[in-house]
Formats: sequence, C-alpha cells, structure tokens
Amino acid sequence: MTPKNIKYLFCISTGRCGTDYLSKLLATLKGSSSFHEQKPRMHRGEMRDYLKGNKAPIQELMSRKMAKIYSHTGVLYSDTTHVFIKSFGWEIPKYIPQEEIGIIILKRDIDKVAESTHRTQSGPFNDLGRDWIIYPNGKNIIHPPLSESMYRLLRFSLKIYWKLKGNTGYKKYPLFFKKQSIKLIKWYYHETYALAEKYKSTFPNIHFIEIQLEEINSLEGFEKIISAFELYPFYNRNKTGELIGKPVNFKR
Repeated sequence: MTPKNIKYLFCISTGRCGTDYLSKLLATLKGSSSFHEQKPRMHRGEMRDYLKGNKAPIQELMSRKMAKIYSHTGVLYSDTTHVFIKSFGWEIPKYIPQEEIGIIILKRDIDKVAESTHRTQSGPFNDLGRDWIIYPNGKNIIHPPLSESMYRLLRFSLKIYWKLKGNTGYKKYPLFFKKQSIKLIKWYYHETYALAEKYKSTFPNIHFIEIQLEEINSLEGFEKIISAFELYPFYNRNKTGELIGKPVNFKR
C-alpha cells in the first residue's frame, strides 16, 4: 500500500498516444498487474450508446468488468485503454473509492495523433475508428466541425465511393475526405481532453497527473508518474530503464 493508497491506475487519452507503451512501463513495477485494453473492452456499440447518453449497456457490463479488475493478484492494477473516458471510466468510482484511483492524462502532439489515427484507418469515417473514437453525435461537449447529419452523409458517400472503386482493403481517401477526416480527428482530440476536465471536476478526490508521451521516453519523465502517485516502493529504475524509449504497437 502506497502512502497515497493508490491501488488502481487508468489512463485518459485519444489513442495513438503511447497507451500500450505506458502499460508496458507500468508492468515493470513490482507487484503490478498491468493491462492495455483489458476485456471486456467496453467499446463499439456500448461505447457509442454511452456517449449519446444511453448508459444501460455499459452499466450491464460493469459486473464483468469489475470481476476482471478484482481478480488481479498484484498490489497495483492498471489498464491504459483510451476507452476509459468514453465509457466505463465514469462508472468506476461507484465501485472503487476515489482516493484509491490514479489517472494518467496522456497527451501527444495533436498533428502526430491526427496523422497516426488517419494513417492506421482509425478515423471517424472507418468502421474501425467508430469502434474506438468519438464522432459527432449531438451530445458532444465541443461543437464539432461537421454536424451529425453532415457527418453521416459524408460517411455514407465515402462508403459508396469505396464500393464503386472496389476498395475493400486499405481504404484510400480522396483529398476532400482526407481533410475532413483530419479535421474531425483534431476535434476528437480536443473533445477527449474536454471530457478529462469534466471528469476531474466530477471526481475531485481522484489523483491526476498530465504528461506528454515525449516525457515518458525518459526515466526522468516516467518518474513524474512514480512521484505523483508515490509508487517508489514498487519502482526499479534499472528494470524500467530497459524499456524506456522503445517503440511498441507500431502500425503501418
């Protein structure tokens, strides 16, 4: 037990920010059970419903989610999935005391996030992207660059284009649609961290740290997390140093 009594670590992020890498760094802590997207992942339709205000599907899954969390055998549990802020994260304080929770708000340069998200077919026009990220749904905090109806129209038009082109594999975007995709991803970036601010004000007794991906590419940067949550009893600098700066989850 740490002086701050942190037993559970989660992450707020857009994805394509180093969440998998962060999970591996946290796994070097003694007695840590560290995961990246622990099942049930709570994404896809359940996440989309939650973001639109229908909480029932996620709430029905919470018993399974908590059973997984409670089953860990370490002194510290962590899951760095970026789905946290979009679904089950809002339910977690109903099950775990806020004082036992630490949240890492992980950021990366917005242009790099947008480029990486689009390049990996994870943007709002792709089916894969809709399973993981936020798109205009009429319930957003920040006004999106496209209305919900225009977003749906463009997505439908793009799917017709891909079908006519026989584009069944890696999806190619006409320039106009690529610009709209990048614009929406950058809006999603700001929407995610607006949700983070709302989360902080909703749960004031949870411990938070905000950090950039570039910072945790050094031991000194990662040690900001160790210090913020008083995790030094579990920290082995040499062991963590073996992983520092090594890329993971690289997608072409």
